[in-house]
Amino acid sequence: PRSPSSVRRPPKPEPAPAMLLARLLRFPGFAYRVSLHGAAFAACFAAGATISLTQGALDAFLGVLRALGATIDRDMLAPHRQREFLDPVYLSKSRKRYTFIDEKETLAASRFPVAPKDLIAKAKEMVDFMFGCEKPEILSEDFQFIFPVVGPLSKADFTKAFSEFKTEEAFPDAHANYYNFSVDPMEPNRVWMFARPVSVHSGTLNFAGRLIGPTGKTVVSPPQVLSFSFDEAGKCYKMTGGYCVDRVAGNTGGLGGLFGVLYAIGKGLPLPEAQPWKPSPQWEGFKRFPQIEAEYKRLAA
Repeated sequence: PRSPSSVRRPPKPEPAPAMLLARLLRFPGFAYRVSLHGAAFAACFAAGATISLTQGALDAFLGVLRALGATIDRDMLAPHRQREFLDPVYLSKSRKRYTFIDEKETLAASRFPVAPKDLIAKAKEMVDFMFGCEKPEILSEDFQFIFPVVGPLSKADFTKAFSEFKTEEAFPDAHANYYNFSVDPMEPNRVWMFARPVSVHSGTLNFAGRLIGPTGKTVVSPPQVLSFSFDEAGKCYKMTGGYCVDRVAGNTGGLGGLFGVLYAIGKGLPLPEAQPWKPSPQWEGFKRFPQIEAEYKRLAA
């Protein structure tokens, strides 16, 4: 038998005159749209290059100032890294290897002195006592607060700042809605959880000395992921949170933590980090290529 490469295939049929005419009629519209995408890409590329050059120059200038002594104490605090490690044990009845972790078997190998159920109880205690602000002894002396933008903050800085917000007075009927507390099977001293807070701004919020009176607006936060890491004495040494996992849910513009609350009540800070995500010029330009390809396929159809 002949090999597939030696089999002669019939030539592709030539487009019918009517099809060629239809393509010719569509070509002006195709060329017009592609030229618009090209102009948009050029503008985005130029803007992105300008921003990158400006940012690079600013970073270099700030680097010089830091070297001369203009440092920020909080920026000098090195964030805590992972302290406990476990190699995962995988479920044997999964379709693919190394896909689903057998959480029970993995945690069974842990030598961390605090049991998973006790860690979860300590995590709930953290929530009950306003993340340790109302009970500082449950926080380790080297405690750090690390959110997407803010942090790391030390124990003293965090407890002082968070207590001054007076969130319980500003949102007296807040529904914190914490759920799915679980111990990380690969980091057995860490508890993860979700929160979907819903609250009404009916009191005065104190943000950095700025008193924000009640607006009556309801804040519906998107699902956020938080975690507490504990040392061998059972004290929390790291808290992370404010990480949204669905930026289109709720009315905080996809922002977590206090930035999301401020945005939802119409008092968002004039900072890119405190505003809803917007695509960069580079990304806007990059998105044009698939669209140009789709335009070409429509022309050739």
